[in-house]
Amino acid sequence: MRLTIGVIIIFFLSFLIPTSAASPEEIELSNGEVVKVFFEESSDGYRYEVKFDNGHHYYYEKSGNMGRGGGSLELTDEERNLAEEAINTYEQMNGEATTSTNPSSGNPVGILFILFGLLGALSPRTAWYLEIGWKLRDAEPSELALIANRVGGIIASIVGLSILI
Repeated sequence: MRLTIGVIIIFFLSFLIPTSAASPEEIELSNGEVVKVFFEESSDGYRYEVKFDNGHHYYYEKSGNMGRGGGSLELTDEERNLAEEAINTYEQMNGEATTSTNPSSGNPVGILFILFGLLGALSPRTAWYLEIGWKLRDAEPSELALIANRVGGIIASIVGLSILI
């Protein structure tokens, strides 16, 4: 039973893990100015942030089907255009950002779910021993414990597959 609860907790935590972290890259613009471009991919979109040497910044973020941009109050129209140029240059160098239709697409936590699920489904006695049996001397799992481990393992494997897809 603890295995099933642990699997459910890991499932919900997997949605909190970002798929990539912000990574600054310096881009030289057509006017010779160098800016830092940060790209961060989230579970349902992405965000660009462009920082200028004078402290001004511009951002563009897309979440699902909606996108929005903005920046610091002091940001000029020229800086906004330069920031968009920097984002375009960044995309030419690193490829265009895309949004995932599945918020958990490619999350490696799914592999852990599948492995633990297969252990519980294919060998419920081993799962029971790893969970509680090692604490007890000369004890055998009940039929209910074996069934719970098998069902929990099947559910964990299905959850793992859904996380990976």
